[in-house]
Amino acid sequence: MKKVALLLVLVTSFTIAFGQKNVRQSASNYLKDGKLDKAMEAINQCILDASTAQDAKAWFIRGNVYLEISNTKEEKFKALDADPLSKALESYRKAIEFDPKKEYYDDILAKLNWQRNNYYNSAVENYNKKLYKEAMVNFGRGAEVLELAKVSDTISLLNAATCASLANEKEASKQFYGKLLKANYKSPVVYITLSDIYRQDKDSANALKYVRIGEQAYPNDLRLFLAETNIYLTFNNTPKALSNLKVAMAKDSTNYSVAFALGTIYDNISNDTTKSPAQRAAAFDNAIGAYTKSIRLNPEYFEGNYNLGALYVNKAASINDEATKLPLEETAKFDKLKKEADSYLEKALPYLEKATELQPADINTLFTLKQIYSRTNKPDKVKSVQEKINAIQKK
Repeated sequence: MKKVALLLVLVTSFTIAFGQKNVRQSASNYLKDGKLDKAMEAINQCILDASTAQDAKAWFIRGNVYLEISNTKEEKFKALDADPLSKALESYRKAIEFDPKKEYYDDILAKLNWQRNNYYNSAVENYNKKLYKEAMVNFGRGAEVLELAKVSDTISLLNAATCASLANEKEASKQFYGKLLKANYKSPVVYITLSDIYRQDKDSANALKYVRIGEQAYPNDLRLFLAETNIYLTFNNTPKALSNLKVAMAKDSTNYSVAFALGTIYDNISNDTTKSPAQRAAAFDNAIGAYTKSIRLNPEYFEGNYNLGALYVNKAASINDEATKLPLEETAKFDKLKKEADSYLEKALPYLEKATELQPADINTLFTLKQIYSRTNKPDKVKSVQEKINAIQKK
């Protein structure tokens, strides 16, 4: 009797399983016929049954049904589910999980790649309209789709990271660049950009962490070395920054931006009242040399011209301050200091004139030029500069 009872149980179980496979086939047929409502109802019945809850084919068909619902143009089918795409992707994930022989893997990958391309095209459209946050989201979703099949879509990830930066979505940007590193994407730019995001967030530990990982992978990449230097500059580690820039200048003596950065450090030291007069004087001379080199390497470099001019103007102002503090009877020394200050103003002129030629609308340069022309008794030039200032202020 026990054997008969067991046989009856087995027969019943087989009948139920067989029945659910019929339902699965019905769902597939409904899908082929475009009857998405009936297909959805049938396939959901199938995957809710214990006998087919882990059936890879059932989950694969379910993914196809919901994918069609997500892309249909018919309103009656659109209304079937509020978020069909999420259910489609979850179904494909389950199908892959329950398919150790990868019987459906290639078909699923083709479906996922198709959906990824939909996201990608939408993202490109968003990007072209300068909708960077929306572009970031769609590029990111495209990458997530292929992640289901254990495929790293580094192109979408890189684009998502770029759009995140453009949209000022720093946390998202960190995540996308982090995913690129996990995907073993080969580029020093990833380390540089990720490090720079942390630098802007005033997180020196992570900024240095990523730039140094990058330096280990790309020991000869000057850009990483300069990114590290930029971190030292941001966090006022002048000795480290100065040391790095000297090395960088030795590695690439034609890099005008490195020469300029070196100049800014010496410029800061020359104005540091905690330094000795000898240290400040030496730094002043070094700043002149570095700025001059940056201009020689790139004569059209606005920052180099402006900063060298400003260096001379500040020196003149410092000497003038010294002169005004003299007792009234020390006229000879006063006249000597005034003459020295004026000589620095004359040295500043060609660089500031070049700077305003390069950026005619920079009002700070024009105001400085006006003051120098007034001080050096050049009324025609004062009038000309004032007219330019008036024109800019009217805009």
